[in-house]
Amino acid sequence: MSESQKKIIDSLLKEKKKTKRDLAKLLNIKENSVNRTLKNSNISISKLGIIANFLEVDIKDLLPKKDIVQEPGEEYQHTNPLDASNQIAINTLSEAINRSSKTIEKLVKIIAENFPEKSLDE
Repeated sequence: MSESQKKIIDSLLKEKKKTKRDLAKLLNIKENSVNRTLKNSNISISKLGIIANFLEVDIKDLLPKKDIVQEPGEEYQHTNPLDASNQIAINTLSEAINRSSKTIEKLVKIIAENFPEKSLDE
């Protein structure tokens, strides 16, 4: 992660009213290691996913906008060739999330059709 990505996360933490202490607990690191972790250019895609989930944003929202090249209907592409593996992982993760969401929607519909007297809120 770069300094600009750290700034993005710092901004999102403030916007979402979450703390670096909370993030440290989630990442299982010491609070004083959070800044170093966020500046690390080799941060794993799994940590990015954890951070994105914690901040309730898409992983793509954690990347600097100038590095993102995406046309409507196209897959995400990163302009830095060193991040090709991250690009593949992000695309794969996004596809898996989309499939999971569609499966959940189908299951909810089936349950509602077969058990109309039950509420999913119960």
